[in-house]
Amino acid sequence: MGETLDEVNWSRLEHNYGDASDVPGLLRGCASPDVKTASDSLADLSNKLFHQGGWVCSAASAALPGLVDLADDPAVHGRREVVELISWLAGEAAELSERLVDPGWWPALDRVRPRLLALLDDADPAVRRSAISLVADGIRHPESVAMLRRRWTVETDRTIWIDLVCALGAVFAWSQDEVLGDCLRALLTDDDPVTGLAAVRALAASDPAVATDKVDLLISGVLNADTAQYRDSEWVGHSPAALVHETGSLLLGDPLAATAFARGVARSGDAAKRAGALRHVQQVLSQWRTTTEELLPLLAAHLDDESPEARYRAAALLACVGERGASYAEQLIARTTDHAVRDSRTATTVGDAAVWALARQHHPGCVPGLVKRLSGSNLGFSYAGFYHDRTLPILEQPGIGEVLTPLRGHVVALLDAVIARLAKARRDAILALNLCQVIEAWGPSAAAALPVVIRFLNDDKVRPAAAKAIGAMGPAAVGAAAALRSHASEPAAAWALWRTGADPDKAVAVLTDHVARPGLRHTAIALLSDLGPQAASCVDELRSLSRSADDWTRVEAAYALARITGDLTESVSILTDLAYPLAHGDCLPVRIAALRHLADLEATGDRVRELAQAVIDSERRIAYFGGWHTFTEDEQVYTAASALLVG
Repeated sequence: MGETLDEVNWSRLEHNYGDASDVPGLLRGCASPDVKTASDSLADLSNKLFHQGGWVCSAASAALPGLVDLADDPAVHGRREVVELISWLAGEAAELSERLVDPGWWPALDRVRPRLLALLDDADPAVRRSAISLVADGIRHPESVAMLRRRWTVETDRTIWIDLVCALGAVFAWSQDEVLGDCLRALLTDDDPVTGLAAVRALAASDPAVATDKVDLLISGVLNADTAQYRDSEWVGHSPAALVHETGSLLLGDPLAATAFARGVARSGDAAKRAGALRHVQQVLSQWRTTTEELLPLLAAHLDDESPEARYRAAALLACVGERGASYAEQLIARTTDHAVRDSRTATTVGDAAVWALARQHHPGCVPGLVKRLSGSNLGFSYAGFYHDRTLPILEQPGIGEVLTPLRGHVVALLDAVIARLAKARRDAILALNLCQVIEAWGPSAAAALPVVIRFLNDDKVRPAAAKAIGAMGPAAVGAAAALRSHASEPAAAWALWRTGADPDKAVAVLTDHVARPGLRHTAIALLSDLGPQAASCVDELRSLSRSADDWTRVEAAYALARITGDLTESVSILTDLAYPLAHGDCLPVRIAALRHLADLEATGDRVRELAQAVIDSERRIAYFGGWHTFTEDEQVYTAASALLVG
């Protein structure tokens, strides 16, 4: 390997972090007899050559022969990981457009193809497993079909044999070799449950309908599969929960099949599989509005599951569906004192999820639990919300502010606890900010919090939220005028002077001045819109901003124009254009804001009604973020669309 490496001008090549001159040293480090040196070198090399994918760099093409040398050498530590790196690179190259793949990759891969195919016969089972994935996904060549089929006939390791079935499904998807397809279809009637699972997965790679037609087989396979059969599988999943997840993902495009699978696997005697079934339920509910009523009884049944993780997920999913789960409030109340920790990774308890679910239902049963958590050392919720995309089936507790904000009907019972917790949050800016946002949402009914909130006007990080909380209290907070004037040049403080009536002229002057400044944030426009006709001097500027390239600026400027002028024609056209992709399920937070503004303005017109009707008629949830935010965003668009249709 050494001489070959020295023949390459590495400084002219690049990887994810620039100049590839360090690649030869890393390749040599991977061959080190010292385990740590080899492991660290490979980790660094993987990061530089692959990182998170998205392209195949020139350094990867040049490094490929050296990587194959490492994979071939039984003395090398981490050979499986080396093959895995090659597999990642080859898989990316097969999927990406030509412009994102270094032109040298394909000739380099062609030269080493015989050596990579030979790894299918390696003595190390771990290397064989990774080689199967590499060949099936990354080497799309007739020799790959022949070699994988041959390996299938001689493989004696049961788990690797299952991996070969799945791999041949991937090969069938790109080769359309009907002889291979017939072989896979014959396995659908095999007596072994994992073989049947693997066959469905293999065929579903090219025909998703195979999975929906074989739901009973999938359920039986998951329920009866022995963990030892698939624990080390590259394709089926390394754990019972992963097996459920991987299998259930084949069905998510069909709500009836996905629901039937959830109900079938949820009766498993294996606690990990039941928890996996509830994770699958989350994915089904996140995709489909139409499955909620059918799955609610399943959630309620698992509130009494012996597994804390299953109980947590059941309660948390009832929180996600909000008032749709109101029939199970009494069961949830009984779970509010369940102190079992959901799993070893977190201190979150089943009771935390039950309190959250009751809060989402606006049920008074949430109050004792929230007061206890606000007053104690374990808050039970995050300081702030956690946002992620919809591809991740993560289900975590919301931020405390997200739980409390909708509970305006319980302010009397909760306010003292919120004030006391806020008073202790002087060093926790994130918590203080979120509690101030709660007080803002509660408005005048939270005026008793004023003395504590005023203190946070001196905290740069919390000040905007504190000022808006004070402003939301209205005239009852006029006593904060002096403190607000110290920061009156900032939009939130100026707005608060207007809302409290302490100095409306100052507020108008400051907010209108901000609208004319370059680099304006849309949040300042949102505050200005509250001024209504008093901000008439900004109309021309807002009209210009309503044509901004920035969607958030355009949304808030159009809404402010309507509120200030009372003329809806221009604003409704702009907001409808921005919101309209929601009619096709194409969601961004700014589009939700546009739809909500249309509802607030009581907009009318054929195109508005067409948009609203499409949102209402959607069987799929309309949302941008994942986790429980999927449900709240869908609620927002549905509520706004409903209001527009009523209007």
